[in-house]
Amino acid sequence: MSDQNKKLKKSVHATISDESLRVIQKYEKEFGSKSAVVDEALKVLRTYKEPHDSTIKDIWSRAREELNMVLVGKTTFLSYLKGDLQEVFKNNIALEVIEWYVGKRKDEMNLEEFLNGLIGMWQVANYFYNIEIEKNTDGVFQIKFNHDLTKEYSEYWANYFKNLLNNNWKCQIESFIRNESFYLIIREK
Repeated sequence: MSDQNKKLKKSVHATISDESLRVIQKYEKEFGSKSAVVDEALKVLRTYKEPHDSTIKDIWSRAREELNMVLVGKTTFLSYLKGDLQEVFKNNIALEVIEWYVGKRKDEMNLEEFLNGLIGMWQVANYFYNIEIEKNTDGVFQIKFNHDLTKEYSEYWANYFKNLLNNNWKCQIESFIRNESFYLIIREK
């Protein structure tokens, strides 16, 4: 350690529990020293206790987790304000969002990549707490979307995704609606 860094550091003596010591020892090699582990832990604590000092990304992550906030695109938001749900279906930017998430244009993706992008982005946006996808031997996809809202929420999103897929892929889509979940069965034509 340089003389400059030694001058910036302060010595602190603390008595900690055996459990805390085990945690410090577990991460000591990764961070280089016990004090580096404590420094990093204090940064995380400060971020938690003082969110206003965090980056926008950190604040969004906390809001998503702790306040159950959702990410809404401007086009969708403005359509909701007008009360025009059909406009949300017509003028959404879901394709662009999926392309951004996957890192490819639609014409560079296959259906499975597109579906995985849809799943990833909608989980990131916090509309669903769990999404599971299966592909059977015939190439048929079954996607289960879990949420903690109403049957109307299931119906809305099932129709939204049907519209999105019909506009971008040649698919046959069936939906099965439940109160806190729905299924999409997707067959590529």
